[in-house]
Amino acid sequence: MKTRKSTLRPWKYLLLGAVFSAAGAVALSADGPAKTAKSERIDPTIEEMIKQARGLQKVGRWEAAADILTQLANDGHPVALYHLGRAYKNGWGVEADLDQARLIFMEAVRYSFAYRGETAYELGRLFQRSSGEKCAGIALQWFQKALAWDYPKAHVQLAKHYERGIGTERDLTAAFHHYERAAIAGYPSSTINYARILLTGRYGLAPNPDEARFWAERAIAGLEKKARDGSASAAKTLGRIHRDGEFMAADSALARDWFLRSADLGDAGAMHDLARMVLAGSPDEAEVEDALNWLRLAAKADHGGALTALGRIHLKGEYGLEPKDAIDFLKRGVETGHPGSMEELGRLYAEGKLVKQDRTRAIELARKGADRGHQGSASLLKDLQQQDEANLTIIEREKPLQTPSKEG
Repeated sequence: MKTRKSTLRPWKYLLLGAVFSAAGAVALSADGPAKTAKSERIDPTIEEMIKQARGLQKVGRWEAAADILTQLANDGHPVALYHLGRAYKNGWGVEADLDQARLIFMEAVRYSFAYRGETAYELGRLFQRSSGEKCAGIALQWFQKALAWDYPKAHVQLAKHYERGIGTERDLTAAFHHYERAAIAGYPSSTINYARILLTGRYGLAPNPDEARFWAERAIAGLEKKARDGSASAAKTLGRIHRDGEFMAADSALARDWFLRSADLGDAGAMHDLARMVLAGSPDEAEVEDALNWLRLAAKADHGGALTALGRIHLKGEYGLEPKDAIDFLKRGVETGHPGSMEELGRLYAEGKLVKQDRTRAIELARKGADRGHQGSASLLKDLQQQDEANLTIIEREKPLQTPSKEG
């Protein structure tokens, strides 16, 4: 899809972007939207224009659709605001801009309208991708709002938050409730995660293989249906199930087929998984080139794993690639929050390899990765701290003994 730098009439709230800080979002997510909800205006002409914009999107005329949506959004129509927010989030006819998307969704969610729950869900997803200290908690609040406003997909994200203790205390009872409600609502990717917990007995729970298989069979059937209907995410999940041999014997050929289907539909995660699977085998020259192309496409979409993978391949000088080009991939990987890039770039700063040596930066990167539970980053952080302690001990030992000064 081609996008352009926006030549549309500027969004009227753009200059207020700085106002919507994380602190402001907390207030909005708690009580603001419910108290200030405005009613949606019903106008057949407007509804027809929105339908026209959606039709243009379906045939790939993204810029024309964005023109219509921007015109209506500037006049305060919530459905247009919702669709314009998604356009900025995904780069549909305008340059992708997550801050602008969040700003537009913030305005849309003030209205009581048909897509209010979806809008709250989109805000939750955007705050999940933000790095502020309170963003995980804000995301959780928006998912709770989405559920209150009758958007059942919020069960999927609420299950993850409560399972992992993201933005809240870990609560397995709440997590399992949301996993089961997500399964009933027809979200098989969430259901398969629930089945994994039951199968392995995670978090100190006793494994329950029978119940795990029950939910897995239900999830796989749903995933296959969604994949056949064109869901890239469902096809990717099926690829991972067959690759890893979960709930069935591993089948690499089927896994590659599902990954390819998902990658062809534009899923960056599937592009990454397909490429890694091909390169892990014994690929010929053409297969290597295809795999590298998939990784580059995924990296272009800012997939952290793909950026890290390309950085590592370049560092090793594999397939004739230049090690010096690894730095750009790893820096971009760090920007996406991928801990693998944090570890690799941290090691380079520690060693002064391909970059100017900077142990402070190395420790900072290692600590960021370790805070995300990444073992490689945690190991690097421990090594760096031990080296600093050893160096400090040597310095203390080598200090000359001071003799008392003679007084007059």
